[in-house]
Amino acid sequence: MTQYDYIVIGAGSAGCVVANRMTQDSERTVLLLEAGNPDTKPEIQIPLSSPNLPGSELDWGYFSEPEPYLNNRKIFCPRGKVLGGSSSINSMIYYPGQSSRL
Repeated sequence: MTQYDYIVIGAGSAGCVVANRMTQDSERTVLLLEAGNPDTKPEIQIPLSSPNLPGSELDWGYFSEPEPYLNNRKIFCPRGKVLGGSSSINSMIYYPGQSSRL
């Protein structure tokens, strides 16, 4: 049985960077685990195809809890289940947060 010094769960953007940085020291062994598939689907590379990715097999299909200020609706929260994580399904678009309005 192989033993590793570190195990990184999730090969999204952050997980890949962390695993890469940890392997800079050749004395360390790192296992990077990803539940999804490789990012080989053409839709990942073509930004105009991105509307097809949320809700597909590359998405975990998460929803929020019922939101009381939205008539208890649940909000769809696309999260990538693929190498590259949510960065692979977000159509290479930066989504800024809503600024506070005081």
